[in-house]
Amino acid sequence: MKDDPNNANSTLPSIVSSSLLYSSLLMTQAQLQTENNFYRQKMDFLKEEVHWLKEQLGLLKNDRFGKKTEQLSTVQPELFDEADLDASGELIETPEAEEETLIYTRKKTQRSKRYLDTSTLPRERKLHDLPEAEKTCACGKEKHKIGDDIREEIQAQRTTLKVIEHVRPKYACRSCESVSMAPAVELPIPKSKAGTSLLVEIILNKYAYHLPLYRQAKMFKIHGLNVSDNTLGYWVMSAAKVLEPLNLALFKALKMSTALQVDETPVKILKPDKKAYLWAYHSYLPGKRFIVFDFSLTRAGVNVNERLDNFSGLLQSDGYSGYNQQRAREDIINLGCWDHARRYFVDVVKAAGNNKTGKAGGILKLIGKLYKIEAEIKNATPEERYQYRQQYAKSVLEHVKSYADKIHAPPNSLLGKAVHYLKTQWPELIRYIEYGHAELANIWVENQIRPFAVGRRNWLFIGNETSGQRAALLYSLIQSCYLNDIDPHVYLTYVLNQAHAMRKGEVDPAQLLPHTIDLTKLKKS
Repeated sequence: MKDDPNNANSTLPSIVSSSLLYSSLLMTQAQLQTENNFYRQKMDFLKEEVHWLKEQLGLLKNDRFGKKTEQLSTVQPELFDEADLDASGELIETPEAEEETLIYTRKKTQRSKRYLDTSTLPRERKLHDLPEAEKTCACGKEKHKIGDDIREEIQAQRTTLKVIEHVRPKYACRSCESVSMAPAVELPIPKSKAGTSLLVEIILNKYAYHLPLYRQAKMFKIHGLNVSDNTLGYWVMSAAKVLEPLNLALFKALKMSTALQVDETPVKILKPDKKAYLWAYHSYLPGKRFIVFDFSLTRAGVNVNERLDNFSGLLQSDGYSGYNQQRAREDIINLGCWDHARRYFVDVVKAAGNNKTGKAGGILKLIGKLYKIEAEIKNATPEERYQYRQQYAKSVLEHVKSYADKIHAPPNSLLGKAVHYLKTQWPELIRYIEYGHAELANIWVENQIRPFAVGRRNWLFIGNETSGQRAALLYSLIQSCYLNDIDPHVYLTYVLNQAHAMRKGEVDPAQLLPHTIDLTKLKKS
């Protein structure tokens, strides 16, 4: 029997074959779609990676060949330009103001760029007169003095070392054989020949002028004293040890402050061989400014938690998570740092070849207005600063936030990171306008860290934890002297001579800190 072509059973294999083919095509399409999505995502990822690498290359080129400065004018010469930006970043045309003619007079300052003020230096006068024979003119008449021509010459005297022999005559009674003599002279370091002036010279050479001890040892050898750098190191650490009461007084004063700026910087330590940190706490209220450096083996937040356990008031820091516990405390008002926020956008501009016309440049322009406002109220009272910020800075901050909200950038790009930092830190960044004695940025404490950073490039590392803690104390005292317009040489000489009195409890260390000491005592010393 032949197959009937009209029979349904005869078409079944072809239908099944077509169905399988259709299913196979669907699977192939889905597979291709999946692969297409995969490669699209990979392409997007590679594009972001190329963009990121270009940014890093731009930063490296700027670091290698650009100016080594953080001055705003480097990447932002029009920082204080009065032109405004709208929310989209476009410039708003400002109508020309009516001209106003001001007539006033002022004394013109006569100041040469090469002028040096020598009025405070010791002065010696040498007379260079004509020989008597030349005081008679060729015509036979006697010449008369009509004035003096004075030329100043600044000279330096080399450091000189000398030995002072403290002689104490001994007196004895032949009857009872008792011996008596004058009290012994107490030097800062017991059983050491190093006098106060020598100790101060070594300390300042290292911690103020960044001269390593092995170089100082070479200098002393030229002057006739053959002393090893190990001995110099022992003298420095011993001098810091006798000043320990001042360190305790500094940390007590820290907890009594009501406005602090905090930052930290790394330092290499040999024992143990690792990266340690120097924390800086700057109390910046006028007339009470001082800096406390604290050495620690870690960057963990426990360091700040311990030092500020009883502190309450304004605390300004960057976005580091180590300060999170302080941010959660109700008795601490946390302030952000606009310098840190600005630097992220500066990096974007630098990576783009200092192109200031983009979105980062727009943000920088607005941030520049905040700095201009602060410059205008630099010498104002806290109340005046508060009022001025409310009137002018508040609207600029709103404009910054509106502008940043419209920026959409890849999260891993420099611009994305800059916007992310700005938004996450926003509550802390805008809080300064509510407090007249608050500062816009954390730059003051960073300025106090810079001398340490310069010294670190010279002496490279710290030996151990104890050395780090004592070096931190010396940095604290020297930098606090500068903050209070005190000559650190005079100050260290005075407090080292008070070391034994502090040890015996005859002098309160809290009254010997640079911001509390009676300046008349320093003038008499």
